[in-house]
Amino acid sequence: MEPWLWISMGLIVAFLLILALSLRTNRADITTRMGGRMSRMGGLAFRAALRRVKYALRQAVSNRQRRKELKNEYTLKTAEEAAQVMGQMKGVFMKIGQIVSFAHDAIGDDAQQALRSLQQSAPPMSFELARTVIEKELGQPLDALFDDVDDVPLAAASIGQVHRARLKSGEEVVLKIQYPGVDEAISNDLRFAGGLIAMIDAIYPNADGKAVVAELKERLEDELNYELELKNQQLFAELWDGHPLVHIPKVYPEFSSRRVLCQEYVSGLSFYDFLEVATEAEKQTAVFVLNDFVFDSMHRYHLFNGDPHPGNYIFHPDGQVTFLDFGCVKFFESDFIGHLQGLNRAIVEDDLERFEHYVRELAIVLPGRPYDQEFLWSFFQYHAAPFATDEVFTFSPEYLAQARDVMNPKDLRKLNLPPDLIFFNRITFGLNAIFQQLGASANFHQLYRRYTFPTENGGPAVALVRHDLQERFISAKPAPVPRPNRS
Repeated sequence: MEPWLWISMGLIVAFLLILALSLRTNRADITTRMGGRMSRMGGLAFRAALRRVKYALRQAVSNRQRRKELKNEYTLKTAEEAAQVMGQMKGVFMKIGQIVSFAHDAIGDDAQQALRSLQQSAPPMSFELARTVIEKELGQPLDALFDDVDDVPLAAASIGQVHRARLKSGEEVVLKIQYPGVDEAISNDLRFAGGLIAMIDAIYPNADGKAVVAELKERLEDELNYELELKNQQLFAELWDGHPLVHIPKVYPEFSSRRVLCQEYVSGLSFYDFLEVATEAEKQTAVFVLNDFVFDSMHRYHLFNGDPHPGNYIFHPDGQVTFLDFGCVKFFESDFIGHLQGLNRAIVEDDLERFEHYVRELAIVLPGRPYDQEFLWSFFQYHAAPFATDEVFTFSPEYLAQARDVMNPKDLRKLNLPPDLIFFNRITFGLNAIFQQLGASANFHQLYRRYTFPTENGGPAVALVRHDLQERFISAKPAPVPRPNRS
């Protein structure tokens, strides 16, 4: 055989060997190496592209109704495959699936349904491996720590999975256990940001890939540190302690570590189960609770839990909502909140001069730079639409669908959105999607005056349905809190 053939065969064998090694999974069945993760996602994107070509050819010879059916068929098959691959890979890719799964109009209803499993469920690691993580992190045998630990997880998510357990003292708890190697996998994913954006754009053409990846980079470093999450959760529990409709589960520091988080067990309805059985009045109460939790946390306490997706809420028969997952909490500077409130007041009062002052204070317009005044005004008019006018506003599918045009990346290049405002926008769009599914309809102008005109000391939304609130929950006076120590 010719020498060049031997060399070629050797290179092929070496390439296949390297590929096989890169695709190997660790004990938690996660592909952690960058080559393997990119190979899997590249394959997913490549198959989606081929499928798109196939369906485009079929659409070319079909009538309008059949073209619509073929588009839905394409997105459903792609979403089903994406859910399977992302669920196995965990980390960044599963987070992407979670975000897109409830982002209105990013994909069709059937495709969203296919991805919803990623909000609370993914292929779990074995209980034997979970036990190893717990014992290594807490430094004692499992039987010495707990009376009982359920070997079947309640949920398996993008970074860890949750097991129900019982303490020696009798309290029912859940253990959030981080997958071994998921930190390495996430680090490798984020090194390939350009590829992530291209993959999102290929699979979900109406999603903003660049914004999704930017949000993930902001969030994931904090989410990997369960000790920080515990401190964040303790802080929120203190802020909302005594509220009749907001509940934050108690945490147990003595049974927690950087990769294990022990907290109170809470039973109730998931978001989608709640939608199935709740009355309109119960849904409206849920809207008020979510509204107060989000906007009081932000405007009064100057912080917010940065992951507003349906898997992080548990609903109870008395109207109470339990809030979960405090892995990524954003702390806002007082000046930012003050300028944001000033911007919103200017919109409500139709004061273009003051509006321009605040867009400069917020560095949305950089000094000396020209900008499109009409575009800027219309951009923020959309965001302020629920509270800008003193009338009932409904979070309709049509209103949410407009976000696709408002957040057009080509138009956003006209803005200098600072990091705080990008984070705020992501919170807003996540909450809007949840409000739409709850059928939210109210005079949000009156409710939001608590934040646009805080000196009026307007009451919270929950005061419309509950009259037993402590004075500290009725007050609109700012009470910013410091960020917990990260160490």
